[in-house]
Amino acid sequence: MMVENIVCFDIGGTFIKFGLINRDGHLVYKDKVPTPKSNIQKLLPELLAEKIKKLQNDFLIAGIGISSCGLVNHETGEILFSNNIPDYSGMKLGEILFNLFKLPVSVENDVKSACIGEMWKGAIQGKKDVVFLTLGTGIGSTIIIDGKIVSGSRYLAGELGHTVIINNGRSCGCGRRGCFERYASTSALVSDFIDEKNKNSEVIKKISGEEILALVEEGDSIATAVYKNFINYISIGLSNIVHLLNPEAIIIGGGIAEQGDRFIQDINSEIKKETMPIYHQETLVFPSILGNDAGLYGACYLTLKKLNYLHV
Repeated sequence: MMVENIVCFDIGGTFIKFGLINRDGHLVYKDKVPTPKSNIQKLLPELLAEKIKKLQNDFLIAGIGISSCGLVNHETGEILFSNNIPDYSGMKLGEILFNLFKLPVSVENDVKSACIGEMWKGAIQGKKDVVFLTLGTGIGSTIIIDGKIVSGSRYLAGELGHTVIINNGRSCGCGRRGCFERYASTSALVSDFIDEKNKNSEVIKKISGEEILALVEEGDSIATAVYKNFINYISIGLSNIVHLLNPEAIIIGGGIAEQGDRFIQDINSEIKKETMPIYHQETLVFPSILGNDAGLYGACYLTLKKLNYLHV
């Protein structure tokens, strides 16, 4: 008897990661391809269909799971809006794939999918009230209450990166000033570090967040000062979330969160200074452990639920 599998895609602005996960949650195959740069409405569904058909030659496929950048209506499988992929907004991706393969299809936002993946097979198994953030160019985020994604009235809920932590602060692409992501994203850390180096007549044009954390470990004074402010900004934003939602756990993903224990330990320590004592718990913030695969696992889980293969 062949094992049933879910073919899963994680659609980003640069790459489309895809893989095969069986109904027990084991990743049996994965790969990635560049995201088409033009004619998205035609080329993207064709690319997904090609990969599905190829996998069907060797595996029993029971469903299709999609984790995608952008705002997503998970009930209809429509991409409501995407600023990462030109002309992607409005694509009825779930409907297109269902019509082609007559298999159950789930479509969900990538950060929400990653959070679900971590709850199923990652850092926060067994927890029901969770906040998940990815630190990168901005801050992606999602909220889980009682095991369910908080979507809001129009699938727009959970944009924690656009809560304000500094009154009349830095301008943000959303049109507001002082947004959390303008101070606590990896790109904010990099920008602040470069600015401080330039003030000291050291011209640096490019550096990664991971490289800055390495300089902190080496004792670089400017890196250490910028990092300390960065941890403080993160903790201010997270303390607001703690007081509002009282989550069991906060998960932080993104490359910078995978650079060892110090980063997460420093945030846990700083949050205790920013929150009322009654909210303190031994460990609140955890790093993502599924990394770049979290979205695939989440896409699989949501499709398995659609198939009634999971009862949690």
